[in-house]
Amino acid sequence: MTQAAKAKEITVSTLLQLLPDLERRRDELKLERARHSKGRQQPATQTVDSIEDFRSLPIERQQALILHSLSTVLIHPAGRGKRRFDPSLIEPVWR
Repeated sequence: MTQAAKAKEITVSTLLQLLPDLERRRDELKLERARHSKGRQQPATQTVDSIEDFRSLPIERQQALILHSLSTVLIHPAGRGKRRFDPSLIEPVWR
């Protein structure tokens, strides 16, 4: 795109309009590639039978299991005034 702008095939204003979407798409593809690569590296079993089994795993494996099971984390607004950390405002969304 920058070469096309330098060669006067497109205007600089057109380039500036197209770049944010292209950069966003690039970032999405990088994230997708990282997720795909990470998914291929993880072992086939993604579950544990009890909390004791989970706690006996190394912290890295615990994190991998949680990240695999977690879809999103919603952080609700704290409101006005003195804002203190309130864990009840954090809502995990599981897969």
